[in-house]
Amino acid sequence: MKSTKNSGIKKSGILKFEELNWKQIQELDYQKTIFYLTISPLEEHGPHLPVGTDIFTARDVIFETAKILNKKKPELTYVILPPIPIGSCKFNTDFPGSISVSSKIVRDVVYSFGSSLAHHGFQFMVISTFHMAIAHLRGIYSAMNKLKNKYNMKVCEPWGPFFFSDEIKNREPKLGFDSSREIHAGFRETSLMKYQYPYLVDESYKNLQSIYRDLESPRIVGKKFKQLGLKEGYVGSPSKADADYGRWFFNEIVNVYVNATIALYENGKILKLPKNKNIIMKALFWE
Repeated sequence: MKSTKNSGIKKSGILKFEELNWKQIQELDYQKTIFYLTISPLEEHGPHLPVGTDIFTARDVIFETAKILNKKKPELTYVILPPIPIGSCKFNTDFPGSISVSSKIVRDVVYSFGSSLAHHGFQFMVISTFHMAIAHLRGIYSAMNKLKNKYNMKVCEPWGPFFFSDEIKNREPKLGFDSSREIHAGFRETSLMKYQYPYLVDESYKNLQSIYRDLESPRIVGKKFKQLGLKEGYVGSPSKADADYGRWFFNEIVNVYVNATIALYENGKILKLPKNKNIIMKALFWE
């Protein structure tokens, strides 16, 4: 690592990218620095949750992940990039508060950040998103593949592969109902917000009825929430939300990111999306 005598920067630890000058960034050890990029859209989350729900979770998970890793592997430097509030959420743009961009823009933004870092020799980047729309993920994974092919950069997006597996359902406390149907602003996300930001959860959640839709059904492709009868903008059972579950769920997400970061750094191993999700992504037209 280059000398940091005059830069005022620590040789390892947790750093915010926007607080560094270019000489401090240049002096980082590219073999021992991991960058975290948070990207999720601002979108409606029912009448009870803030439009920043996804980005709040994705951002907070990264800060907690970095704290844990700084103790586990203190020889590394963890650089947290500013959160990017964009994503593809076309399906609920019939509500005010949802700001959707094309999957191409998601791809170009992720690639631009990664390629700018790779151009200066940095090798590791972890992408944090809590928005699991396939069009959004397509942009991210397309950028990841491009970064790997062009720069041999080691990049991962840990939550998608975990989310689409059965791991959450297998590990979570017994609930008495199928939490996998809690797709948008339902039990899981409302529980997270009750744990993370209870003051941002509108009390109306207690009186919201359970509403379910299979958003992966071919019959609803291209349709927006209101066309599907989702007039309040949520899918699931918000009224069942529990802060204790939210705490458990948040810590589970953090553990996924901690383990994924270590695997990426030590052997370049990354979690992969299920085969059926890759097939769907490839079948989509670029927006």
